[in-house]
Amino acid sequence: MERREEVRRNTRLGHPIADSWEDRPLQERCLLGLNAGPPMFPGAYNNNIQIFQNRDYVMLLIEMVHDVRVVPLDGRPHGHIPQWKGDSRGHWEGDTLVVDTLNFKRDTTLPDSTANMHLIERFTRTDPDTLVYEFTVDDPTTWTRPWTAQVPMSKTNDPIYEYACHEGNYALPGVLAGARADEKAAEEAAKKASK
Repeated sequence: MERREEVRRNTRLGHPIADSWEDRPLQERCLLGLNAGPPMFPGAYNNNIQIFQNRDYVMLLIEMVHDVRVVPLDGRPHGHIPQWKGDSRGHWEGDTLVVDTLNFKRDTTLPDSTANMHLIERFTRTDPDTLVYEFTVDDPTTWTRPWTAQVPMSKTNDPIYEYACHEGNYALPGVLAGARADEKAAEEAAKKASK
């Protein structure tokens, strides 16, 4: 992890804004949100989740980034195509929904995690108004052993709002154009100083 952090730090020093849209964070590009997960972390806003279930699937409608995760419950094996949120499969262990996710496309919303992450999430309703969300992260590329966290979720009757964000939002071209203008100004200043 130290080597990856050193590479990231040196890249940021040489290119503090970005060379392209691909260098901007996934959250800024409206592809993933930290509290949208997986794994899901509480954030400053848009923390609501609505869960639907039928015999074959569980669907998690996440308010942040207005994302939907569809988790098959029918016992099918994991696919092999990497996806932004990984490839999830679910099953029940008593009253606990267990969701097993792997095959992430690249670094996930979890800081310092990689596409090699294997995530196990557990959703357990402990009383009529509380859902305990527990997740275990296993990513040997970053951590020496798996680790687990737990977040209690409270039932609410509040509505879920649309999170109106889209990749390539209007600010992104401006951020990149500003970076190119700064680089050009720095080059011109360096040329003048060398004369």
